[in-house]
Parts: sequence; structure tokens; C-alpha cells
Amino acid sequence: MAKPFYADYINHMLRFYARNVQSGNVVGLKFRSEVDKLNWRSVNRVLHNLPERDRDIIIEVFARGDTLADNIYQVSKELAINQDVIWTLVSKVTNRIAKDRRLI
Repeated sequence: MAKPFYADYINHMLRFYARNVQSGNVVGLKFRSEVDKLNWRSVNRVLHNLPERDRDIIIEVFARGDTLADNIYQVSKELAINQDVIWTLVSKVTNRIAKDRRLI
């Protein structure tokens, strides 16, 4: 199945969010544009409606500096979770964020 047109954009949003949350740079975070602020709020809203474990998995996957596939592989090994479970979670979260941001 081909990836949706919005996938790369949402991945960028998730990486920005996850890296700032993991590094603790949330307080006083400056956004370059109103769109960046809206993206942040959308990701925050969707992730906070997930169970804590799912939210932690998403943040761990997107905070890493490698490719998405490599990050999912590493996190699945570390947490002893099947990669397919993480891929499904990423897909669902991506879709929810796209809907929240009205991309679809």
C-alpha cells in the first residue's frame, strides 16, 4: 500500500514534537509561525488522547535520529513488541493527526 500524501508532513510534525518533549524544551518553546503552533497543538491533542504506553512508544520512535523504519525496528527490539504493532500505531496516529489538522 502506498503511503498517504500527508505522511511525510505528519512525520515532520511528530519528530519536532517528540524531540522537544524528550529533551524538555517545551516550556518557552518558540514557534516560527502560526502553522507550527497549530501543528504542535494538533500533535499534542492526539497524543494525549492515547494510552500512556502508546504515547511513550510514539515519542520514542520519533525522537530518534534515524529513519522511521530503523527507529521502529530498534524500539520494537528494545521493548519486545512486534514491529507490525508499532507500524499500526504510527499509521493510526498519523491518520488522526491528519484529520485533526484537516488535511483529510
